[in-house]
Amino acid sequence: MTNRPRLNTQGSLVAGLAAVALFAVLAIVFLGVSFPAPAGFPDGAAITKSLGAAMFDIAPGQLMDEGQAAVPAEGFLVAFLLIGVLLDAALDGAVMLAKREEDGENVGLGSGTGESEDAVAADGGAPVDDDRDGGDD
Repeated sequence: MTNRPRLNTQGSLVAGLAAVALFAVLAIVFLGVSFPAPAGFPDGAAITKSLGAAMFDIAPGQLMDEGQAAVPAEGFLVAFLLIGVLLDAALDGAVMLAKREEDGENVGLGSGTGESEDAVAADGGAPVDDDRDGGDD
């Protein structure tokens, strides 16, 4: 006989009703909002140079070549910096997750765990063969 998952009706339904009500409110808000017509940049707009000028507080006219127009880039600057912070946090998290651990303690090279000093950190935990000539010394 197989056991199938069953719906748990023992608890209160208040949390479920609150989630459905929140979904309804958000759906009404998102469907009722009106967005302005999209507008593009003028021909010859130098977006990257304008962003660099805003980042380093330089007058955009100093960086523009002839025929290039400056774009107000302060709005881009906030998004650019937020993306940089998020990518940095993701990189830090990836490094933390990639650390090897034994019994809850970080393991590094030469940490007294029996690894030789010339072991490679990316060895996947494989033992290092110190006998490189292949003999049975």
